[in-house]
Amino acid sequence: MNKQFIAKHWYASSYEQFEKQTNDVDFILKVLREQTDGTPQNILEVACGGGRISIPLAQAGHKVTGFDADEFMLLRCYRRMIDIPNITCYQADAISADWGTGFDVVVMAGNILINIETDMNYAEAQRTFIGKAAAALHSGGHMILDYDQHSDASAVKFFNRLGESGRLGDNSEYVDELGTSGKIKIYGNVYDPVTRICTWVSHRDLLTNNGERIIESTMGYKHIPTLTQVFGWLNDAGFLIERTYCNYTDEPLSEQTPDYARATIWAKKV
Repeated sequence: MNKQFIAKHWYASSYEQFEKQTNDVDFILKVLREQTDGTPQNILEVACGGGRISIPLAQAGHKVTGFDADEFMLLRCYRRMIDIPNITCYQADAISADWGTGFDVVVMAGNILINIETDMNYAEAQRTFIGKAAAALHSGGHMILDYDQHSDASAVKFFNRLGESGRLGDNSEYVDELGTSGKIKIYGNVYDPVTRICTWVSHRDLLTNNGERIIESTMGYKHIPTLTQVFGWLNDAGFLIERTYCNYTDEPLSEQTPDYARATIWAKKV
């Protein structure tokens, strides 16, 4: 049995069972309608996964290209693309691959900015993503960046969890279409306010449909940027920030926000 296949298939299925919200998709569609006068756009979605965002964008009339490094997530997107002619998806590593050129809009949503999987310096990877987004746009094109923005206080509160927590947001057990069941547990979540790096140990415990267990542990880390950093990366990449939105409302983002905010940024390549 290919244990890696079983584990990756289970994770892709479990992620889609857990990640079902539509408020972010609805808001992205709203921003596009308001900022482009409702005209169809040529859109690139970075790390499109199973198509949770790309599919509704295509159904709204936009031409959509999505890519992701995870072939198991992409297979789900591919299945959902049936009879939707204005969407394509392909496998690529966002750090090493060329994202293409000439797009009207690049969508970096689904909290990808702080969920990048990379061996390189995390903050540099975040800066690289923003630079590649600029390179993929024609002059005057736009990026929608949608992610969790934390102050130091909210990062300490949210990420410092020395006990056990669920990787997918709760302690539920998930079962995929092949009958594999299991959980992912996170241990020792620690946030360093000096480096703004969060580290943890991820423990996956699966039971296959023939009763065999798959157990593996990995180290993980992510960088939680300040809003000043994000604005700086956008500026360095040649973006002009035209609108910001706080918690999917028309309220603008503020660097004085003391707590967590869901940040959405509409920026133009100049």
